[in-house]
Amino acid sequence: MPNENQDEKQPLVYFIAKGNFGDKQPDFIKVGRTITDLSKPDTILKRLKTLQTGNEAKIWDIGVIPFDTVEEASREEKRLHSQFGAFRAEGEWFIATPRLLKFIKYQAVQHTDLFTEEDSIEAAHAKEAEEPKEAEEISFGERLAKERESADMTQEDLAEKVGCSRGHIALIEQNRGRPGKSVYKKLVELFGLESLEPPTETIYRNSLAVQMKERLISEKTGIETFIKVIEEIGIEDVKKLNKYESKIPLISVDEFPDKAQRKVKTETGTYYIFSGLAIARMKKILENIASCLNLDIKVFINQAKKK
Repeated sequence: MPNENQDEKQPLVYFIAKGNFGDKQPDFIKVGRTITDLSKPDTILKRLKTLQTGNEAKIWDIGVIPFDTVEEASREEKRLHSQFGAFRAEGEWFIATPRLLKFIKYQAVQHTDLFTEEDSIEAAHAKEAEEPKEAEEISFGERLAKERESADMTQEDLAEKVGCSRGHIALIEQNRGRPGKSVYKKLVELFGLESLEPPTETIYRNSLAVQMKERLISEKTGIETFIKVIEEIGIEDVKKLNKYESKIPLISVDEFPDKAQRKVKTETGTYYIFSGLAIARMKKILENIASCLNLDIKVFINQAKKK
């Protein structure tokens, strides 16, 4: 049995949405398969970026189904292509029928951080583990892991009980995605976890949200929310704090070609914000910035946004 905490090559069937009319409603869904390294999932992230390049229509992630073997992932991809074949648009793209969207909502891990820019998820998780958490901050994934361990079950045991793969359970316990409605319901029945989370009918637009005064900032991705908040606070003010991440300044006037950075232009100049961050790390950084600048903001992970 594989080590439950190790990073590994993970076979996935993934679902990517495309909206042709500039809104959040998918018009087409790509059903594909890949193998990604959970410690640094650049393979699937690059695939998303490649699809977006040269495409005027907005493309975004909608979910993944992890499998324990490449063969299982391959069989499921072929089965889905056959099941929804009557609605095939072109290649691996299918019309976003209510049936296909319902399948994804019920069976896939929703909006995972596998599609976000991350320098080292493993390192970020290690940092988080060093800092004690108060009881009210315990997430759904952490609660699930504790309940599973208390029941003397492995991830493999739990996966068998709820009808998914071990990798599926691992992503949820690592807070790297939200369970689909079907798995969520079975976990609630098994452990009674519903008190910690809103119902799965709520659409999770993003895994990071920030409350600033009367305004809730929650962009399409975590890194976009992170940058937007820094812009709202003031890039120059944050830069003066002289914070470093991955051995480079969090905010710099210089570009580091071998590091993940986002270019941001302001009235006072051009800046590069380090973007190789896990969601949990973004939360800690923003909370620290708020503390240093004596700002009243609240940062949420897995904040719900209604459609």
